[in-house]
Amino acid sequence: MKYLKLQKKTKKEMLKKLKFNAKKTDIFLKKYFLKQKKTKLIGPMKYGVISGGKKIRSSVILATGKLFDINPKKLLNVCAAVECIHSYSLIHDDLPCMDNDNIRRGKPSTHIKYGESTAVLAGNSLLTLAFEILSDKNFLIEKKIKVELIKELALCSGHSGIAGGQEEDLSFENKRKNSKQILNMQKKKTGKLFNFCCLSAGIIAKKNNLKKKQLGILGEEIGLLFQLADDFLDVKGFKKKVGKPTKKDKKKGKSTLIGLLGYKKSYDFAQILKKKILRKASNYGKKGEDLINIVEFILKREF
Repeated sequence: MKYLKLQKKTKKEMLKKLKFNAKKTDIFLKKYFLKQKKTKLIGPMKYGVISGGKKIRSSVILATGKLFDINPKKLLNVCAAVECIHSYSLIHDDLPCMDNDNIRRGKPSTHIKYGESTAVLAGNSLLTLAFEILSDKNFLIEKKIKVELIKELALCSGHSGIAGGQEEDLSFENKRKNSKQILNMQKKKTGKLFNFCCLSAGIIAKKNNLKKKQLGILGEEIGLLFQLADDFLDVKGFKKKVGKPTKKDKKKGKSTLIGLLGYKKSYDFAQILKKKILRKASNYGKKGEDLINIVEFILKREF
């Protein structure tokens, strides 16, 4: 296949690249927070979105932008907005009324450090901040494109996306669901935001509706692969490396592909999905190299 001829990065090289991209997004967010009115929620918000994490979604956005020769600086608002949405969802997911996790990214969850009510409000504030960032007057793109980005991010974040996926994840606990139901839930819970990561580059590059739809599907498949990899880490990972509790899905009765099919069959499915994604990314030749390396890294990651 074409992608085998491209330059592959080692796991160490990929971690360095991801950290480099994460730093760019963090710098943007830190500067943006300096422009915000000082409130008691700024601290918890920064704690949730800036500290720790590889911000792999930012790297997916930048890698997809490279397919269309988009200046990376033009994508930083999108990266920051996506990380705000992702972090808001994590803060809420960790709450006692949901997944009840006390550790996130190797440190106390936001509700453990600041209290449950503050965590809820900080999460809500990150959600709204994402749209403030996309609508910012200093984000120098056409208004029509801004509106489309805002609409698509809203669709991926709400009841038909992240929030709806989380609700299904909770309602599926201790219930036997078939593979289609599980995969659809994971596509919403995790895949939809990755959908936006790839779709956003197509919107900024002014691609036609068919191309944008294809990019969204590609992102959703990458997100599903990421979720599957997360499920594998829960089974075989270690808390110290992963940065959050492991071996909890089975205890909580989570509906996962592993619980339904077993580890090996689930991993085989993930490998097939990965090859499918790589075939699509390889169609962009050298420009798809960064995206290919991210996809390769996702299934190999240990933390």
